[in-house]
Amino acid sequence: MSLLNKSDTINNTYEVKLFIGQGAFGEVYSVNHKFFGIQVLKVFKEKYIENSDIDTVINEARILSSLSHENIVRVFEVNDFIKNNKKHYFITMGFVHGETLSDLLKRKISLDLVTALKLQIDLLKGLSKAHSNKIVHRDICPDNILICHEKNSPKALLSDFGLSQNLDQLDKISGVAGKVKYFAPECSTGIYLPTSDVFSSGMVFYKMITGLLPWSYDIDIEDSEQEITRKIFLSRRKKPISPSLLKDGIDEKLSNIILKSLSLDIEKRYNNSNAFLKELVNFNKEFKIFQ
Repeated sequence: MSLLNKSDTINNTYEVKLFIGQGAFGEVYSVNHKFFGIQVLKVFKEKYIENSDIDTVINEARILSSLSHENIVRVFEVNDFIKNNKKHYFITMGFVHGETLSDLLKRKISLDLVTALKLQIDLLKGLSKAHSNKIVHRDICPDNILICHEKNSPKALLSDFGLSQNLDQLDKISGVAGKVKYFAPECSTGIYLPTSDVFSSGMVFYKMITGLLPWSYDIDIEDSEQEITRKIFLSRRKKPISPSLLKDGIDEKLSNIILKSLSLDIEKRYNNSNAFLKELVNFNKEFKIFQ
């Protein structure tokens, strides 16, 4: 049973319109702001609040609220409300009419080169904006990329900057088995750098193009976090197969760009998203994949 019901009012500002579903870190609702219209409201689960540094989460979200970019889902407010004599923390974000990249890939398995390259460039534009503001996403995966369509053209927007990693780490299924697959190697030691986001975005690009991840992981839902990390480490000892060998029409130059983003050695990887973005933009100019 959801915490909030249709027509409930929060802080005399938000009216609940629809319960969207249960996310990894809380409940998600469509709400109507009394001045600004439809937004998305996420209420954090109690167990995450109890085990997280909520002040850090709130501070990060407030920094993110100042970030305005067409490829980033806007964060509007972080606050709390009282329900049944308990304090609940929430965040409001812009409403995006579309679907997650995860849902899109479930339907299509892989994407054509034009669509994949367009979405990856969108992703890196949003990420570059964040990195230029010294914000590291820390949880790039298909679940946190929203796809909408503008003038019959797909557009990618990044969501859940920083928040999912802080909160999801306690969730066994989605926090470990689901998302650790996209983490850079250094993240297992608690290190998150702009190049860590580059690695994760490279994983997403590889998946969009081939329908596969660069490495296969024999992960069981009952595995501990330590066991999952060990299996991923062992799997990544093998060099990933070049995308050009897995799908027709993928140029070797593009494959090399993707494989560089996936280097396990930080020194050999693109050190930030802008460097990765420039490579793809130049590739598109040279091969004229899309206008």
